[in-house]
Amino acid sequence: LIILSQATSDVNCDRAFSSLKATFPTWEEAVVAPVGQIADAIRSGGLANQKAARIKQLLSEIQEERGDFDLSWMHDATAAQCEAYLSKFHGVGPKTIACVLVFFLNKPAFPVDTHVFRIVKRLGWIRDKASPDEAHRVMRTLIPEDCMLDLHVNFIAHGRVICRAEGNGGPNCGECTIRRFCAFGKGIKVSAEKKKPSASEKNRDPDFFVTLKQKKKLENVDAVEAVEQ
Repeated sequence: LIILSQATSDVNCDRAFSSLKATFPTWEEAVVAPVGQIADAIRSGGLANQKAARIKQLLSEIQEERGDFDLSWMHDATAAQCEAYLSKFHGVGPKTIACVLVFFLNKPAFPVDTHVFRIVKRLGWIRDKASPDEAHRVMRTLIPEDCMLDLHVNFIAHGRVICRAEGNGGPNCGECTIRRFCAFGKGIKVSAEKKKPSASEKNRDPDFFVTLKQKKKLENVDAVEAVEQ
């Protein structure tokens, strides 16, 4: 599913995965199928030939290494053990590993996709010339484990709507709620109306992760109160 999600929308990814499982109900069937048949099954997800080749190769390597496709042992393993195992396979990089850890194994990890990579650079958390691999190494030491999943998901949304790429409308710093933390945003001039902080903004904690944890705590309190009502 992580391979299928690359360079496509969630809708197309889900459609491609459903088609893959309908065509090959078991991984034992998929691993012996020609790459072309796998590609036909996942065509709706884009980059079908490339992704099909990767899926075929990964399935073959897992089967050769383990004799089957049962990876349920990873649920009881540590994040470090899972990462060490997954990194052995061809084409499985830091982002894929981090996605498997945080979304499928409920273990601490912080995937750095294109949106996250752009945002952390603008925030000044990594070097301008840092590679994605370096970004993963830095982020895993910088971000508190209990913030990783929420921050990843929110950064993706933020990158799509506010902190956009230059070729996709550019950043909208005037509407950015985390601009006060941002090295890039502090250097951008916005209108006086946008620039003037509200009373609540003046009272906010200046530390990014303290602010994030406070917001999460308030959301949890609101959720509990809603249930009690």
